[in-house]
Order: sequence, then structure tokens, then C-alpha cells
Amino acid sequence: MPPVISLGGLLIQTPRLALLVFAVLMVWLTNRLGRRWGGGDTALGGQVERMFVAGVVGARFVYVGEHFSAYRPHFLNAFYFWQTGYTIWGGFVFAILYLGWAIWRGGLSPQQVRLISAIGVPLSALYIASLAMIGQFGPADQLRVGSRLPHSGFVTVGGRQVNLAELRGGPAVINIWATWCLPCREEMPLLSRTYAREGHGKFALVGVDLAEPASRVQAFLGQTPVSYPIWVDPTDAAGNQAKSPSTALFARTGGFAVPTTIFVGRRGIIKAIYVGKLTAATLAVNLQKIHTR
Repeated sequence: MPPVISLGGLLIQTPRLALLVFAVLMVWLTNRLGRRWGGGDTALGGQVERMFVAGVVGARFVYVGEHFSAYRPHFLNAFYFWQTGYTIWGGFVFAILYLGWAIWRGGLSPQQVRLISAIGVPLSALYIASLAMIGQFGPADQLRVGSRLPHSGFVTVGGRQVNLAELRGGPAVINIWATWCLPCREEMPLLSRTYAREGHGKFALVGVDLAEPASRVQAFLGQTPVSYPIWVDPTDAAGNQAKSPSTALFARTGGFAVPTTIFVGRRGIIKAIYVGKLTAATLAVNLQKIHTR
């Protein structure tokens, strides 16, 4: 199961899609079976909806609490619920707490609680199992968390030959981008500021352009300079791009969308692959990952 699914150009994180399916099934089943076995009570689905919302909010704020040092300077990012960053066990705890509160205030009868449990427990197990399947059964050479950063040759915009393997000696960030990609251009100032402020001596940051001519990238950087090096595909003796290592690298990450950012730990082991535009908080969280052993 891929970590991201593209529907007509719209990217949907697979965990979010699985959560939506779980929620819809839970509400539909409790409404249907509640009317049949719960004395015609149609309010049971509403209780489940509120329990679901409590779980989502709880999962988000437990995650923020776990990474508070990253969110503290950018606290508004904690309320970006469309961003990744949820702690599953926190969601279940908050959902159960809401269920207990509903029972205490008399909003749920014992029969209704048993019905919610009978539906919720197997669906929760199915949801957790689906999360465990994410990223599995992909191509054998697909990069994922735990993979080693591969050998892959590029050139700098100045023409010097370089290789991804050179980055294995310490924490590194590889940002796959393109000049035509609006989210890429929007996140570049954040990456540039972060690298200028924190990167030197602490982590390497490289922007790998996705299969564009070096002349186009140079012209773009002339208008939008950055503090970190940009690598492009090499050319043959005739100046043609015979092979595209950037396309191959992008495909090995899943090839979902640009920007795609690879976070690599000290020993050249991939700690995270983030698809989409980074925010200050999500960048900080992933930088923490590459500085831990």
C-alpha cells in the first residue's frame, strides 16, 4: 500500500484516507445497527462522530506535545490539521475519554456502549493493520525508512561531479524539486533560511532538480538564490542528458509528487521521506529525526 495516493492530481495521504474510511464505516454501522437494535435511536451516530472528532484532535495535540520543541517557535503550525503529524494511541485515548464522559453524563446506555464496542474494536484493529501495510509490497529497490542512501551521480550547477553517497557521513536532507513546481518554490525560502541558520556543520542540504536542463536551473537561481547547493542531471560529451539520475531517484521514493524530501541520518540510513511542501514545524520535526542515532 503506497503512503500517498493520487486522485486526478490530488494527493491524499494514505493514513488519512484509511482514517476517513474507518470513520464513515463506524458512523454508518452504528446508525444502521442502532436503529435495528437500539430502539430506533438515531442519535448514536452523532455520538460516534463526536468521539471521532475528539480522537482526531487528541491525536494531533499528543503529537505536538511529543515534538513540542519543534512546534514551540511555530505554534500556529499545531493547528494545521491538514498537515501530517498524528499520534495514533493519543487518538484512541481521547476517543475513549469522550466515550467515558458521554456515559457519565447519561448520553449513552449500556446497550449502546456494547454496540459501539462491538463495531469499534474490529474496525480499529483493521485500521491499525492497514497502517502497518503502508509502504509494503513496493518494488524491491524502493527507498523507504530504514533504506540506505544510494549511490547516484549528479553535477552541481557549476559543473562539478558529485554523488549522493558523499552525504552518508552525517545527517543530510535531499530535496527533490523543479522550477515549474509552485510548492517547491514556496518552500525554498524556508529551506534556505534554515540551512543558513542551522545547517553548516550540523547537516547537509542539497536540492536535486528533477530532470531539467542546467541552463534553466541556473536562470531560475539567478532570480531566486538559495544558501544550499543545487544538483542537476549530468550530460554526455555532446551536452545531452543521456540518463536522468534525478528521475530514477524520484521514482525510487515512490514518484508521487514534488517536492519530495529525504531525511538521512548520520550513518546514511533514511529516517523519513516527506511528500509535499514542508512547513517550519514539519521541517523541524524531521531534522530532529536525523540528529538521533
